[in-house]
Amino acid sequence: MAIFSVAARTLVHLGAELITSDEVAINELIKNAFDAESPRVKIDIHIPISHTTIDESIRKIDQSQDIIALKKEIEIIKKNISDEITGSSNDSRVQELLAKLDSNPSKEDVKSILESLNYISIEDTGCGMDAETLESVFLAIGTPSKLTTNDTKDLSRKILGNKGIGRLAMMRLGDNANVTSWTNDSQAHEIQFDWRLFDDPTKEINDITLDIRPTKPPRQTPAGTVITISALKSHWTDEKVRNKLVGDFLRRLQNPFIKIEEESVNNDEVQEGETKKKKKTLGFPIDVHINGGARIPIEGMKKVLTDLVQADMELEFDPNGLEDCSAGILRTNLIDYQRGNEPEVTIRTEQELTHALTTSIDALKKIGPIRATIRWFNRDRLRQQATLHGNWKAAKAELDIWSGGIAIYRDGFRVGFSGQSTGEDWLGLDSSALKRGGFAVNRIQTVGALEISRALNPGLVDRSNREGLIESPEANLVREMLTKFAIDELRRYIGHEGQEEKKAKLDDIVESAPATIRARVLQAEQGLTDIRSKVSAEVQGSVQSIANHLHFIKNEVTRFEEASKLAGERREDILELAGVGTVMSGVLHELTRTTGHTRQLMQKLSKDESPQTKALLSKLDAEIKAINTRLRQLDPLTPSGRHRKELFDLAALLNTIVEGYAARFERHEVNCKLFISNESELRPVKVNMVRGFVSLAIENLITNSIYWVQQGAKPGRTERCISIELDPESRTLTLRDNGPGISPADKNRVFTAGFSLRPRGQGLGLFIAAEVATYHEAKLVLDSADDDGRFRGFVLELPKE
Repeated sequence: MAIFSVAARTLVHLGAELITSDEVAINELIKNAFDAESPRVKIDIHIPISHTTIDESIRKIDQSQDIIALKKEIEIIKKNISDEITGSSNDSRVQELLAKLDSNPSKEDVKSILESLNYISIEDTGCGMDAETLESVFLAIGTPSKLTTNDTKDLSRKILGNKGIGRLAMMRLGDNANVTSWTNDSQAHEIQFDWRLFDDPTKEINDITLDIRPTKPPRQTPAGTVITISALKSHWTDEKVRNKLVGDFLRRLQNPFIKIEEESVNNDEVQEGETKKKKKTLGFPIDVHINGGARIPIEGMKKVLTDLVQADMELEFDPNGLEDCSAGILRTNLIDYQRGNEPEVTIRTEQELTHALTTSIDALKKIGPIRATIRWFNRDRLRQQATLHGNWKAAKAELDIWSGGIAIYRDGFRVGFSGQSTGEDWLGLDSSALKRGGFAVNRIQTVGALEISRALNPGLVDRSNREGLIESPEANLVREMLTKFAIDELRRYIGHEGQEEKKAKLDDIVESAPATIRARVLQAEQGLTDIRSKVSAEVQGSVQSIANHLHFIKNEVTRFEEASKLAGERREDILELAGVGTVMSGVLHELTRTTGHTRQLMQKLSKDESPQTKALLSKLDAEIKAINTRLRQLDPLTPSGRHRKELFDLAALLNTIVEGYAARFERHEVNCKLFISNESELRPVKVNMVRGFVSLAIENLITNSIYWVQQGAKPGRTERCISIELDPESRTLTLRDNGPGISPADKNRVFTAGFSLRPRGQGLGLFIAAEVATYHEAKLVLDSADDDGRFRGFVLELPKE
């Protein structure tokens, strides 16, 4: 029987790959102390001597040829080091170590002493470890000891570690380490590590033995652990500790949006029946020192920045139901500090989320409850305001530290470098901003926090290198949820990207659709060629009619492509691009179906010419003809007809559009009724508008209703219905359906570009329809709500005669 053997160097590779920076390494050791229930963690970085001096001294020792040269170099090194610490930190420990150089040490002894001058110590007063625990847990890489435990015993903290790799952080920081630990009922024990031994390619991991030796506790506490790391690999300086470790990393290790809890207290000064509140002190439990000096403060987000916040978007999700909200499982709260508007609170139901995210409630429950806060800063406005107060430089520096998108905080501790303006964009914030043609909500202008828990969100797992979350269905759903309901909403509200974002959305359609449509037409034409050779003379007319219609579509696609290029160059009217883009998208949708039908026809006609097959051919002819009819109604969108208002019969146009959708209505079992108020038959109703734009608006309203009535009917109704009412007296056009309706929370959003609750919706249809109304100095509004509070109708104002 064979078993795996593990090379000793594997441990070195694990440490280098999984612990990606000095800051992450220190964080791993902090979390170990935190899980050991230490109230605080002390980190002391002793750097009395510069790393350059130590490195140069070791190099000279290595170059010494004999004992005389070695002694000479030792004297020079002692003087250089003594001169360097004189007047700054006359460290007695350094002097004691230098005194050992007087006893004729070997080269290796000298190098060992020099490597121990600078060191990092991590101290805690947690539960400690006895000899057995040191061997069975601490020396077991990937130990499962924390996997089955969610909370610590006494402080009820959430266990932060679960991979058993945190101890490899010592290897990242330095080549030597000493771990000393003791418990309440045992003496202290220590382990000495020389990680360079593991770099020997000839050794397996079991070839390297480690001694667990009894020793005296180094601190007067009942229990605890002290880790001392020397032979440091990085060049630590006062500036690196204060600015990079504390200023850039440890400050961001804590959630900047953590709520300060209040606790009730009673004392003699409080009258009977009254309760006095006082704020709890939530001091971050990490003490960082340099050379044993005073603690370096770990500050939260400074007032110079918090005073200039533009907007906060808060999201709370609980698949089991939100507190104080019987129907909702997701709540967003948009707070605009600059405009001073009332907070915009939106509640989403289970049905809305499962539909918008194309998922099930069971999948949502696997995520567990989460909270997120996104704080947005407009850097241009921030510059203006901060400059006015004379603190722009400080405000910018503070924003540079905290910005970077949404950081992930598991049980209060940041996951790796998530939410950083450089490195991995785990949420795709910048890429989505670029796709939208604008850059208002991106990583450099947002500070965010996603709060998750090991116990409540087991499907959201850190990557081993702590750079984000492991890909999983739960992680993907969280991304979609944050993007659709928080980030997109924030973008919509800010409105900074304006016309450019709207046009960019349409550009995607305009650029890709024509080529795809031509490919579909080619497929259909090839199918018709095969069909023509197999059918009888009596159906050849239908085949030829289909061929003619396809030829027309091909020519129209070319014309619309030319229109899009002109619109793209001029950029004067978004409706030009909107019209072209929507037409292309609609034609593509229909052609996808019709080309599929030609393939069905080929298969059937190769076998027989039954009446059913001939009927299918006639139906195909009618459907493609309907596409052509719709294209002709939109002709004013092409270069020759752009922006041309004309007097035309709106009732006739509506009737033509409805007839063009007949096949689609039949396919989806939708009953569509077109009528003039209080009249049994249609009659001419003249309007002076751009025919193509009006067609565009009506098509978008109809397709919107067709989609939603398929998702479900109004309670108590089963039939799918759409009604289009033209009222010549009030000069309005009203379209209603009996679908699920629009939530009151979305009544101010439905006409904005990009807002959609459809799984792959682009949020353009209703926006374009509203733009058509605005172009004609009219309005498109929601009709009054139904008795269940939801909106199911749109009213389009018509120009007065």
